[in-house]
Parts: sequence; C-alpha cells; structure tokens
Amino acid sequence: MPELPEVEIAARNLRRWAEGRRVEEVGWDPRARRIFRPATPAAFARALEGARFAGIRRIGKHLLVSLERGGAPVGLLAHLGMTGKWVLRGAEEPAPRHARAWLRLEGGGVLHFQDSRLFGRLRTVPGARFEDVPEVAALGPDPLEHGIQPAALAGALAKSRLPVKVKLLDQRLLPGVGNIHASEACFRARVDPRRPSRALSRAGAKALAAGILASFRMTLDAEDGPEITYVEEPGAENPFLVYAREGEPCPRCRRAGRTSPILRVVQAQRSTFFCPRCQR
Repeated sequence: MPELPEVEIAARNLRRWAEGRRVEEVGWDPRARRIFRPATPAAFARALEGARFAGIRRIGKHLLVSLERGGAPVGLLAHLGMTGKWVLRGAEEPAPRHARAWLRLEGGGVLHFQDSRLFGRLRTVPGARFEDVPEVAALGPDPLEHGIQPAALAGALAKSRLPVKVKLLDQRLLPGVGNIHASEACFRARVDPRRPSRALSRAGAKALAAGILASFRMTLDAEDGPEITYVEEPGAENPFLVYAREGEPCPRCRRAGRTSPILRVVQAQRSTFFCPRCQR
C-alpha cells in the first residue's frame, strides 16, 4: 500500500512528466466509476480537457494537482488508495493493465492512473481550493516538508490511550505514516508497538520521530524512479527491516549474536511486525 514515500515519488514523477503541459484528451475505464466520486467520469474529463498542469504538491498520502484553463484554476485531488500508481507511456504504446484513467498530453505521452483494487480516488476540486476539502483540511503538518517536532509528538502521545503503533496511523498527527512505516519506526526506535502511547517517554517519542524520518528516507532512496513496485506485489523485493518478515530473525539481535524471530500481531485490523526481544 502506498504511503508517504511512494506518493512523494509519484509527485516528483508528475512534476517531471506533466508540469507546463496541456491535457488534450481524457479517457476512463467505465468499470472504474467509483474512483471519480463524488463526480462522474464525464465530469472529470470535462474539467481537465484543455487544462494545463501548473503545479503538483503532496500532503501526506494526497496529491494536490493544480491546473489552469482559460486563466482559471482547476484542481485534481488524487489518492492512490491501496494499489494506485501514475505511469507514463508513449502515445502509441498500449495502456498498462488496470489503467482506470488516462490523460493524453500535448507533445506526446499519456499519463495513466493504474489501480487494480479500485480504492484510489481522482476528485476534481473547483478553483483548486484544496483547503475546502475536509479530508485535506483535517491533515496535520506533513512530516517530510515540515519535519516532526519531538515535543509535539510526545505531547500528542501522552494524551492517548491507544497503542503507540496505532496512534502513529492518525493522519491528523502524522499524515503519510501508514502501516508499513509505523511498524518500521517502532522497530528503529526500539519501542514495543503494543505499548500504550501515554506510557512512552519523551526520549522514546524523540526516537520515534527520528525512526519515521529515517524509514521515509530509506524508502525514497530504494524506490525512487519512474515505475514504483509495491512490496505486496508478486515478485517485489522487500526493502524493509521488519515489515512482512514474520518468522525471520531480527536483524538487530542477529548482529548482537542473539536469536529472536520477528513476530506478527494484529492491531486495529492491520498487521504489525516487531521483535519481542529488543523492542520494549
């Protein structure tokens, strides 16, 4: 599932591929009407055809795409859901599998939005007034753009009865952190993901903040490129320390000459991976 690093890579690619270029034609898969909610595919096409890409921002897992048509701003709010991707293909190349929408660009090239499971979303925003969209307005400061203030994180955790890992998924607190990086951050910080948030020390909160950013940077370095492969896809490499490594030896304990397998537990209906020996 795409989290902040994958969406950041999508934003970088869209800037490189599309900024300054005009959308000549929009097409869609009629089986994918739900990704255009609350509008229709036809309304989506009318809003974007003839518009020129002006800028692409990212907040958490959301892509905020600004376009201009006839001097008036047009917004596109894109969320990748669980399997969404933006890819670029030549004008004569066949559409990739699971292409749900495509934007033909002036000068050649077609942007395709792929989404096998149809949990993504492409929503037009009148006037590019993204701040008026409730799901965007509710997001906290973006961790990559603004950093993570350990004192603020410690204060938020101290008020919560939730397990640490579950609280890290709160997009009002840390937009862009998802199941993968919450598990990875807890491991890097040596924090048991089941520990109550309010029991974590300020030093623990500081280590978590550093762990989140380190996990983001590692993923950006490992995955940056024109074609993203998600770890859940068949045949994909797993670059993570503990995520999806149930039963494998803990890499930190192994370096110390100890043996401890990675465990998997379910928290808030999501899988959590951790080492019971070195995470306290």
